[in-house]
Amino acid sequence: MSSSPINAPLHTAQATNTASNLQLIIDALADYAKTTGIDLSENSFADKLQRGRAPDDILQLLQEREKAFKEYRSRNRALIKCLRPAVNVLHAFSSTLGEAVNLVSHP
Repeated sequence: MSSSPINAPLHTAQATNTASNLQLIIDALADYAKTTGIDLSENSFADKLQRGRAPDDILQLLQEREKAFKEYRSRNRALIKCLRPAVNVLHAFSSTLGEAVNLVSHP
C-alpha cells in the first residue's frame, strides 16, 4: 500500500507531532532527574513496563503497584492510630505549658 500525495502532509504532520511529544517527555524526564536526583529510566518499575508486551501486562503491573500502595497505606494507618492518643496528650500538655509560660512572661 503506497501513500498518496494527498495523505503525505497528514502523515508528515503526525510524525512531527509524535516527535514533538516524544521530545517533551524526554525533556520532562531530564528535568525531573535534575530536580530530584532520581533517574526514572533506572527505576525497576520502568524496566518492567518496557518489558511488557501487551496492555494486560501493563495493567497487571499497575494492579500490583496499587495493591502494594494500599498495603503500605494500611500499615501507616495502624501506626497513626497507635500514635493518636500520645499526640493528643502531648498537644494538651503543650497548650497548658504555653498558657503557663504566657502567665509567667507577662507581669
